[in-house]
Amino acid sequence: MTQTAPDLAHITDHVNEDHAPELLQVARAFTDLPAPRAAQILTLDHTGLTLEVLTDHGPRSARLTFPDPTRPPHVNLRALVADAQTLLNERPDPRTTTWTLQAARDLGPGLRRLTFHADPHALRGWQPGDAVRVTIDDTTRAYTIRRAHDGLADLDVYLHGGPSTDAPGSTWARTLRPGDTVTVGAPRRETLPEFTGPSLLLGDETALPTIAALLEHWPEGLAPGPRVLIETGDPGDAQAALRGVPLPPGTHLSLVPRSGPSGEALTRAALSLDLHLRAVWGALDAPHALELRRALRAQHALSPTQCRVSGYWIP
Repeated sequence: MTQTAPDLAHITDHVNEDHAPELLQVARAFTDLPAPRAAQILTLDHTGLTLEVLTDHGPRSARLTFPDPTRPPHVNLRALVADAQTLLNERPDPRTTTWTLQAARDLGPGLRRLTFHADPHALRGWQPGDAVRVTIDDTTRAYTIRRAHDGLADLDVYLHGGPSTDAPGSTWARTLRPGDTVTVGAPRRETLPEFTGPSLLLGDETALPTIAALLEHWPEGLAPGPRVLIETGDPGDAQAALRGVPLPPGTHLSLVPRSGPSGEALTRAALSLDLHLRAVWGALDAPHALELRRALRAQHALSPTQCRVSGYWIP
């Protein structure tokens, strides 16, 4: 069956947002561009794909041809990634490790911080947005590392709903006690845009760990600081998550009260900004993330590597 343009657009969005590290491996293995730092799919068809690759000299494009155009594009993409990993000798890390909870405390009305004794290997090279997969009731859930320090990892978990309506991840975070152990998979590395000009950070409560870490590690000398939009049902969560976080000079932070379904108010606020953006990072529910990603890229003429808006959860 031939895949239509909407199918190809869906595949492109999925791979760009969920498999950015694998695309970087493809760029490193199959292009001659110097020192690739990030890669995203610009176009995808049955014959191949065009990558946008971020290098020290700015974004560059590279066309890669599939060896067998009779196969569906998603099959060719998987094969291309596997070939790149073989060539680079960088197969995915299948290891799982055990982390032990040291402390747990509520930061805000719906935000709980879990501090684990962690595997130093998983924390090596940590950067804002990196996440680990935690096994909960025979399923795995990704949680962003808020901070990595001295063999410890802080996970700030947003508790969806209340105690009587918690999702499994929220129940897990509420009931975990110091001394309890959890099974943790290899970290997922976040691909960040290059913050070199007017920038936007946005998200709901699930984005707070990354936004706080990005503000703490904002590029020195880059002014003004970013525009920050955070949608929240209770401002206490955002205030608690950002307490003690230094704001870069010129940062403009707005808390957007939730109005209607999660993500609606944030989408309206982001699309009404009177600001020409050079870089965007965000995370919220998957449907609004897709809408914002496409709209912001079009509105500000941003490439995929410069506009990263991910769906962290499904309503």
